[in-house]
Amino acid sequence: MTATEVQSVPLDQTGVRKAIAGIALELREGYVFPDMGEQAADALEKNLGENAYAGVTDPAQFALLLTEQLRAITQDSHMRVIFGSPFANQPPPSAPRDAGFEVKRLAGNIGYIHLAKFVPPEIFNSAADDAMRKLSDTAALIIDMRDNGGGHPASVAYLASFFLDPGKQVHLNDLIWRNRGTSTFRTESFWSSPTPVRYLGKPVYVLVGPKTYSAGEEFAYDLQVLKRVTVVGATTRGGANPGGLNDLGSDLFVVVPTGRAENPITRSNWGGVGVQPDVHATPESTQETAMALATGEITAIK
Repeated sequence: MTATEVQSVPLDQTGVRKAIAGIALELREGYVFPDMGEQAADALEKNLGENAYAGVTDPAQFALLLTEQLRAITQDSHMRVIFGSPFANQPPPSAPRDAGFEVKRLAGNIGYIHLAKFVPPEIFNSAADDAMRKLSDTAALIIDMRDNGGGHPASVAYLASFFLDPGKQVHLNDLIWRNRGTSTFRTESFWSSPTPVRYLGKPVYVLVGPKTYSAGEEFAYDLQVLKRVTVVGATTRGGANPGGLNDLGSDLFVVVPTGRAENPITRSNWGGVGVQPDVHATPESTQETAMALATGEITAIK
């Protein structure tokens, strides 16, 4: 069931106050940028005190309003309030889950993978193995991330591993997590790992666009920094701060990012600016441009 399908019960002021209190707590205790979290919490509480939400009864509209306000303050696209649990329509744990790979062999012996998401490694890795085995003998490879909305960072690291020297572990990305309720942080590192086949010494083109987000952006960014791929398309959305879902009551939920990505080479990330393509192309011409690059019809200028 999506948010638009949730049976909407009018929101009363008790629910409004509870939601604001819950969001403010998460901002102060968990947001990866503590000073900004305090500032955002203060702003919401000020709005509440000034009766800015007095006329709000539709929980879906309330969620949209709070999302807009939080993003205006933090400039963080991962920050959002949701009406209706996004887990309500998930398959049962016993049901098979699709890893999201679409694999083709295009003209000129060019491999093509469309990947819409990075599911957890226990599902993702075997599907990635299968996809890469099928395309290991191609002359070049196109990986289409234009519809990729994100997912698990360990799966990003595993897919990247196919394109890197198996003789050494490559440090791909760090996630810097805030220790809850403190101004201290811990680091979770992601490295390349063994894979059953490797795709080395041949060109790889990663397609990106305005819908490419979060983990989808990380895959392009990590390998672009390592100069292993050519990124083709349009600038991505720019979301680099992961976080979990918190229940606010009244079927409202908030995502407050508790971590941020940090590339070990650039000491930065794509947050707020997006991944910048090596070869710019319109969304309509992105795949055609990559094909022209892969077949040598045009040459990328980096």
